[in-house]
Amino acid sequence: MNSNKKYIKNVLIAFLIGLLLLIVFRRVLIKRPTPEAPANTKMKVATSFYPLYFFTSQIGGEQVEIVNVTPSGIEPHDYEPTPQNIIDIRSSKLFIFNGNGLDPWADKIQDEVKRKGVVTIKMSDHAVSPDENDPHFWLDPILVQKQIDAITDALIKIDPQNEAKYKIDSKTFKNRLTKLDEDYKEGLFSCKLREIIVSHRAFNYLAKRYNLTTFYISGLSPDEEPSPNRIAEIANIARQKGIGYIFFETLVSPKLSETVASEIGAKTLVLNPIEGLTEEDMNSGRDYFMLMKQNLANLKMALSCI
Repeated sequence: MNSNKKYIKNVLIAFLIGLLLLIVFRRVLIKRPTPEAPANTKMKVATSFYPLYFFTSQIGGEQVEIVNVTPSGIEPHDYEPTPQNIIDIRSSKLFIFNGNGLDPWADKIQDEVKRKGVVTIKMSDHAVSPDENDPHFWLDPILVQKQIDAITDALIKIDPQNEAKYKIDSKTFKNRLTKLDEDYKEGLFSCKLREIIVSHRAFNYLAKRYNLTTFYISGLSPDEEPSPNRIAEIANIARQKGIGYIFFETLVSPKLSETVASEIGAKTLVLNPIEGLTEEDMNSGRDYFMLMKQNLANLKMALSCI
């Protein structure tokens, strides 16, 4: 009988000790601070459309989080930002836009976002003698190098701790642009033709850099409808110059180019202004350099280059 009482006593003592340990352990867990989620240390940058997004990503790398305003597959000339786009721009450290008529909404908000402390870059301010009728600076690899300098300087100003990294990536990117320029010079050096017909006024800088003459079916906006007289005029130019290809673009309807081509029995080819990526481009992993090289291949075909 005594042994049973002793056994029960030992069990109760063990139970009480276990309960006490459980209470103490629970209090320790409650008092332990909850680990904080790691802070996002990336610099937030907003860009108005694809080329500026791509350039910034190549310089900023993992140090930046980029929000691109114009969605893929959308022509940027007539795009209007959503309220969320504006919120993203206001909450960024850096806002980069093109200017010169390509993204007029950005001109309207730049003063406001500057007052909120957002560093702002307008790329037309970094073009040499910008053509008021053509905002497509990025189609000239040499002009792009000036844009890269502007982006690099802004990133360093905001994030001086990563200055060395930004400068290295900038130099690497500019070397690729130099090689692209050399490829164009070599590829377009010996061509039977020097004239091209394109759907809208997007290739002045490219043409000037590589000694080409451009004729435009429509004006600055690819959605601008040319008059019947203009279409007839372009068709006559094509006949007189012996032009056998009419270029069209990827983000707009090829109807105008096809109309002129059918008038003179010519063929059509893509000359991409690289204002944005198509769904096919994204699925294929194409980027600025790949599209520029495809443009060169199509120019060589149309101009009968040796």
